[in-house]
Amino acid sequence: MSEIKFGKVEVTVPKQAARRMAILLWGPSGSGKTTLAATSPGKKLWINFDDGGTDCIASRDDILQVDLSSSPDNVVMGFRKAEAGMCRDLKKILEDDESIETVVFDSLTTYGDKALQHGVIEAQGTAKGRSSTIEDPGFAGYGNKNTWTNLLVKNILQITGQFNRHVIFIAHEDKPEKDDKGIVLHISIMLGSSLNEQLPVKLSEIWNLHDTGRERRIAVRACRARKPMKSRMFITSGEPEFIWDYNADTDEGSGIADWYAEWVKANGSKIKLPSDG
Repeated sequence: MSEIKFGKVEVTVPKQAARRMAILLWGPSGSGKTTLAATSPGKKLWINFDDGGTDCIASRDDILQVDLSSSPDNVVMGFRKAEAGMCRDLKKILEDDESIETVVFDSLTTYGDKALQHGVIEAQGTAKGRSSTIEDPGFAGYGNKNTWTNLLVKNILQITGQFNRHVIFIAHEDKPEKDDKGIVLHISIMLGSSLNEQLPVKLSEIWNLHDTGRERRIAVRACRARKPMKSRMFITSGEPEFIWDYNADTDEGSGIADWYAEWVKANGSKIKLPSDG
């Protein structure tokens, strides 16, 4: 094909290629989100907002933790600008330590809670948000939360993308949405408002974890009334989920690093779900 320009950009044929992962893992407490995130490639920088969030992976030697679980609610202000505050610090860490391959943010749900709490305080200083309270945050309080959470995800994606590092966001599962007869319509991510629709658009992998009591399942396509899910790594035309057989005590079984390596080997072509061989 002769060279064609779109402005200054050359028009080319799209090529399959495995890229860095940008994942959102969500599910109920105890479903294995932290354990799964810990199986991601290389050394992990773990930005932790959940109280005791890293207890189950404390024995691992491939994790560096930034524990913000006890920080005041205004800690969220440090993530609003990519070139300032904690975003600047994250950039410096990744620049100085090339052995860090994955950044984990745990969790978006707790961060959102802090953003709402502080968002109400900030809103009360404005004409539109003067009546905002924790019980009734109103448009101004929720607006601050949504804006700051969107900026957090945008900035961390930008910084990790600049240094070609994987990023994993963890979020909790919300209570079921039911109709007037009590029938469950769907279950989604505990982020609230429009964030459930806005944030998944920015990410390449959205996986839901579920523990039945006998086995753990990872869904990459909507099922069990849960949504949203999606995947660029796995084939999603067949079964929507697979059994995740992994022993955290012995580190036996496959995990994210193994699946990513298989995806790279396939030159970015979608791979079968682990249970499909």
